[in-house]
Amino acid sequence: MNKLIPLLFAFVPLYSNASAPIDLDWQELRPETPINQITLPELSDENRLQLQKIFTLMQSGEARDLERIALIKKQLKIEGVDADELLKSREMYIQAQKKAAETITTEFDGKKVRIPGFLVPIEFSDAMVTTDFLLVPVAGACIHMPPPPANQIVRISFPGGYKMRNIQHPVWVEGIISSFVKSEDVYIVDGISNITMGYSLDASKVVDYK
Repeated sequence: MNKLIPLLFAFVPLYSNASAPIDLDWQELRPETPINQITLPELSDENRLQLQKIFTLMQSGEARDLERIALIKKQLKIEGVDADELLKSREMYIQAQKKAAETITTEFDGKKVRIPGFLVPIEFSDAMVTTDFLLVPVAGACIHMPPPPANQIVRISFPGGYKMRNIQHPVWVEGIISSFVKSEDVYIVDGISNITMGYSLDASKVVDYK
């Protein structure tokens, strides 16, 4: 019996370490992707304005707007700019950037992790007590500015609720993470926004960052 006691104590640290969360860095959630091979040519400010007009008029579809598009394209052609080719390259460039932004890792799926960040509240249980929020690496992201890439947004569910100070105050979030690219209409400070997020996390603990 006496020989068993030291043996039991020897296993205690192993058990404790097994339950400890993995500290995650935001860069670990952003896998390396190939460099975007699509390059856009240098254009004058005037050419950019003309292309922007074409893009805006294309949303209309009215006959008079189609005529205006044809005239602008003709003028650009005289200046050595192929508007159709540029718009095609622009769309390909955007799609390549979008694919890179939505590239996620499955390495941490189902694991208990701890990650620091800034919260963007989307649901409350009481005044300043948020139960669902987005965790992002930059203060104020998604509010009055474009959202970060999907692989830099974690949707947090914390039924217990976290009493916020403000969105400039960082927190530690601990819980089980999973990877899944999903777009969702969420209500934030400046209205409803469609946000694409790459991860979700069921939080067991949310505390002030120290």
